[in-house]
Amino acid sequence: MRTRLHRAGTVAVLAAVPICVGTTPAWAHDHDAPTGVAPFGDIAVIIHCLSLLATAAAVATAWGGGRAGRSRTAVAAVIAAAADIGAIQACGTEVVSSILLALGTLALPWLVTRPRTALALGAVIGAGRVLQVVPDGSPARALTAAGLLAAMCCVGAIAAMLVGRRGVGPVALGPVATGAAMVTAGVATAYCVRGEVRLDATVLWFTFEWLSIAYFGLAAVAVTAGPASRRFQAVTAATALVAGVVLVGVPLPPDAGVPMVRQVDAAGQRLPVLVVPQRPGWNLVHIGADDVRVGLDPGRLAATGARPGTTGSWGLVRLPAGRSRLWFTHGGTTASLAVDAGQAGPGPDVTTPDGPECASASLGAVLAGARRPLAACPAQELTAEDADALRAMVSFIAGRGVTTISVRSDDSPRGVAARRLVEAAGAAEKLRVTDPGDHPLLVVSGWAAAETTLREVAADRLPAQGSYLAPWLLTGPLLAIPSGPLLPLRFDVRDDAPTAYLAGLSELFPLEPPTGVGYTTWMRQRAVSAGPLRLYAAGQLFVPGAGGHDHESTAWVPQGTVTAVSGQLP
Repeated sequence: MRTRLHRAGTVAVLAAVPICVGTTPAWAHDHDAPTGVAPFGDIAVIIHCLSLLATAAAVATAWGGGRAGRSRTAVAAVIAAAADIGAIQACGTEVVSSILLALGTLALPWLVTRPRTALALGAVIGAGRVLQVVPDGSPARALTAAGLLAAMCCVGAIAAMLVGRRGVGPVALGPVATGAAMVTAGVATAYCVRGEVRLDATVLWFTFEWLSIAYFGLAAVAVTAGPASRRFQAVTAATALVAGVVLVGVPLPPDAGVPMVRQVDAAGQRLPVLVVPQRPGWNLVHIGADDVRVGLDPGRLAATGARPGTTGSWGLVRLPAGRSRLWFTHGGTTASLAVDAGQAGPGPDVTTPDGPECASASLGAVLAGARRPLAACPAQELTAEDADALRAMVSFIAGRGVTTISVRSDDSPRGVAARRLVEAAGAAEKLRVTDPGDHPLLVVSGWAAAETTLREVAADRLPAQGSYLAPWLLTGPLLAIPSGPLLPLRFDVRDDAPTAYLAGLSELFPLEPPTGVGYTTWMRQRAVSAGPLRLYAAGQLFVPGAGGHDHESTAWVPQGTVTAVSGQLP
């Protein structure tokens, strides 16, 4: 009876894993954790955990179950193989290696009569899965791999005991399971206390930090409760309890020297906060609320303010090297946030008017799972893709029989290069480029200057036969200005990838408007292919009784959309 109870308790814990995995990322927001995950983030966690845990179970049942365990091995192998195939789409894992691992796993049921071969193949498959989850170049790779391997050993030992195995020679599997659980919990604790950087947007390791307490500790106690001594059970339970207290009580540290997104509690609200580039020197702090003060000294906080072409509040804070604390006041309450600028030199200059655009690009990178220092801001250069889009737009205008165009730029490196390109492209199309007047106006400046230009066009203070915007000016606050904007894009905002980006952004930084630079950064990180270049028009749909601006949702254009108005541009 006791053995049956032990097995029933273990199975119940195993059955709770998917629920724990799915709820952990959201619950963990209460501990200074990154707010939200990348699109498919929760699915990725479930897929990776199923892959690792099912592999351990399949190997253990193939090794210890004999012919009677073939059906159990087959079930676990099919789950693990299906997770491999699903990881190709949902997690972006490499296709060939995922298929090979799936085929190797499906071979395990036929090796139940050859336990040593099953164990050897399982070791290769397990190592391959861990390397997929922790790719080369990941921070703290060895520590993460050790924790995941220990977790798989724990599950494998439990599965082996469930099919009848009790040990390997003189080594009992109960203590092995408990020891592996303790290693997993210890590695998770080391991550938290030492401030190691976590994994990417799959948040797999972040989930294991909590599962090591809620699952591995309980499973180990359930399995070893019978054969082990009370003292051994007490040590196991105490280890799980201590690790749990540490993980719950110590906030997870930020990744040093990389843009950071967090949420803070202030005046009964959860305020999203973005710090860019989180390096020593001047940093741009973006808060998803108005009337916020921010600084390093709670007694001397500076007011934040609005920026052209954006929403929310923006402030500049000079961070010292290493760890420090950022303080906020909002609605009469004070909150704080841990930051870590690292020890490297200052990052890109975010004090210019183009700083918010740089922050939006960083937000897209964080959303896609990037955890690396910010190398440059979009306004520092004109990319080849944007240059081609500007040439195509000039060619489109020339095809309408226009003889004169005008251009508005700024003094950023990208603005200067864009103006020269438009002038050269206009000359090639036999177009005269002149000052603004009653002819098409090309706006190739940053957000701040573009907002001034578009408001002048909307108020008829600046004559123009339509406003043509550079691709990086795709942002709701600018497109909401009634100036008839057209812009060249390589995607339709209603496609699956832009929709996924929008959904992830709404979770990561609520009410933050999606932007062209944010999406293209996200797109590159996730290796999403660009579509054909077309000209798009932005417009608002005014619904009677709807008021003006919708503050409860995030859209590419407030109460509007972006629609293609041309075929594929050359």
